[in-house]
Amino acid sequence: MKRVYCSLVFACLLAGTLWAADDPFVGKWKLNMEKSKFTGEQVKIQDLGGNKYKWTASGVSDTFTYNGTDQPAHFGRTISMAPEGANSWKMVIKKDGRVLSSMTHTLSSDGKSQTIKGTETKPDGTTSDFDVTWKKVSAGSGWNGTWESTEVKFTSPDEWDITPYEGDGLTFNTAAYDDKLSMKFDGKDYEEKGPNVAPGSVSAGKRVNAHTLDVTDKIKGEVMDHTRYQVSPDGKTLTLTIRETGQPKTQTIVYDKM
Repeated sequence: MKRVYCSLVFACLLAGTLWAADDPFVGKWKLNMEKSKFTGEQVKIQDLGGNKYKWTASGVSDTFTYNGTDQPAHFGRTISMAPEGANSWKMVIKKDGRVLSSMTHTLSSDGKSQTIKGTETKPDGTTSDFDVTWKKVSAGSGWNGTWESTEVKFTSPDEWDITPYEGDGLTFNTAAYDDKLSMKFDGKDYEEKGPNVAPGSVSAGKRVNAHTLDVTDKIKGEVMDHTRYQVSPDGKTLTLTIRETGQPKTQTIVYDKM
């Protein structure tokens, strides 16, 4: 019996090693901005009076006084907002006192669109400029209403390094963010780690087949999104289809193998 048991263990270990070596997800990947679709995300802004505004996105709401002070927000962050003239706001997002991004929101003269121009600072010190356009998709004057992103551009596409983890698992590394998620695909929660990661961030997933993963991301028990990961048959493209909680449309993120 002992010999049979050892043989079975060896066979399982060998199978895990072969799976890892042949896993189409393993490798270095670079974001393809042209093929990706970041648009369609919605944000609701409500003027509460007294220079206070309520922001709601993906089922999460925060209320801020626009006076330029750092105020607590979801996911362990602070946000400061202050008017810059009649039709512009300055927003600065921080975590643990570090600036994650700063941007200016500018309202069009007809109140039907916003442009957002800013800079993200990553944990490794590199930066990425971004340029976003929102259109108003509901009733409401001025800043009031529901806004949907129609154009998203940024200058520094991310790179992803995916490596084997304990048999059929994977580790997702994003070096610029010092972000790491090691998980098996057994439906259990695995913690995501990194300086920009929200406290309580975990992911659980399963393998649909050799080229497809289904992953659910949660923060403190609340489901944030469901994502399907698919590697193309030729192994050269990785596509993420993201369904965020509370959002009416999916986002598609495409990576090319390096």
